[in-house]
Amino acid sequence: MSQISKMHQRITKSEAMTGELKQSKELFRIMFYRSPIGSYIIQNGHFRLVNRQLAHILGYEENELLGKPSLSFVLAEDRDAVRENAVRMLKGGCSVGYEFRVINKQAKIKWVMETVVPICYRRKRATLGNLIDVTERKQMEERLQQITAEMQRSNTELEQFAYVISHDLQEPLRMISSYTQLLAKRYGKKLDDDADEFIGYTVDGAKRMQMLLHDLLEYSRVGTRGKPFTPVNCEHVVKQAMANLKIAIEECNALVSYDTLPTVMGDEGQLVQLFQNLIGNAIKFRREEAPQVHISAQRRNNIITFTVKDNGIGIDPQHSQSIFEIFRRLHTREEYPGTGMGLAICKKIVERHGGHISVQSQPRQGSTFYFSIDMAGGEAK
Repeated sequence: MSQISKMHQRITKSEAMTGELKQSKELFRIMFYRSPIGSYIIQNGHFRLVNRQLAHILGYEENELLGKPSLSFVLAEDRDAVRENAVRMLKGGCSVGYEFRVINKQAKIKWVMETVVPICYRRKRATLGNLIDVTERKQMEERLQQITAEMQRSNTELEQFAYVISHDLQEPLRMISSYTQLLAKRYGKKLDDDADEFIGYTVDGAKRMQMLLHDLLEYSRVGTRGKPFTPVNCEHVVKQAMANLKIAIEECNALVSYDTLPTVMGDEGQLVQLFQNLIGNAIKFRREEAPQVHISAQRRNNIITFTVKDNGIGIDPQHSQSIFEIFRRLHTREEYPGTGMGLAICKKIVERHGGHISVQSQPRQGSTFYFSIDMAGGEAK
C-alpha cells in the first residue's frame, strides 16, 4: 500500500473520530442543558456549568450562578453534612445521593436530593451533580409524621381515659352491688315479690357492669401496661392458658392439642391471654359433642402464623370482621355469657405484636382463627 493511501486512511479515521467527538459533545450538551433535573459542574467549590432547571430550583438566572460558591446556597445548618458527603464521594470515586436544604433567591428554603460523581472537566478534577427538588415530598412526610404523632397521642389519651373510667367506676359498682344484696338479706322478708325482683335486677346489672369495666380495663392495658418483648416459648404459653382454663376444660371433656410451637419475641402475659381467649371461646361456643381445639404454627421469613382450629358452632362469614370489634356480640346473654370484648382484646394483642388476626368459618362447621406475630419485634412499648 502506497504512502498516499495510508495517509488517506489516517485522515479518514481522524475525521471520523472528530465527528464522533463532536456528536458526543453535542449529545452531552443536549442532555445537560435540556435535562428536567438540575445539573451542574463544580470546580474548586464554584459553579462552572449550570443548566436551566438548576437555576429554576435556586431562583436565579443561569449566568447569575456561574462562578458562585456552591455551598453559599446551602442552608448553614446543612453545610457540614454536605462537605462530609462531598469528601466521601471524592475518596470513594463513586456517586453519592443525599438530601439537604438550600435557600433560593427569594429566601425560601427548599429540600433537594443531590447525586454527585467525580469527573475530569477541562483536564482538571471536578464534580458533576444532579439536583432534584423534593420539597413537596418532604412536606408530605412531615405532615404524615405529625398526623401519626397526633394519632398516637389520641390513642394513648383514649387508652388512659378508658383505664381511668373503668378503674374508678369499679368501686362504686361494687358498693351498689354489696349494699343492694345487704338490703335484700336484711329486709327481704318485709318486701313483696316485685321488690325482690327489682333487687335481683339491680344486683345482676351491677355485676354485668363490673364485668364490662373489667374487660374494658384489660383492653386499655394492652397498649398502656404491656411489658417489653422477650423470647417466649409458645408451648409454655399454651400450657399456661390451658392451666388457667383447667376447670372449663374438664367440665366439658374438651381436648386441646398442639403441634411443636416456636419461640417468639413477645409479651408473655399477653400471649397467654391471647391463647386463653381463643381456647376459651372454642369451649364456650361448642356444639353437642365435646370441644376439640388444635393449635399449629408455620414460619415464613420473619412472620409466624398461628392457627387455632375448633369444632364449635361456627360463625356466619358476614360477621368475620365485626366479631373483632369491642362489645360485639352475636348471641344473647341468655345463650352465652360474656361482654363481647374477648376477640377485641385478641386483635389488639396481635396488632401490638406486629401481626393480623382473622377467622374462617361456617355455621356448625367449626372455626379456624389465624394470627401472625412479627419476629422483628412488633410494636412493644
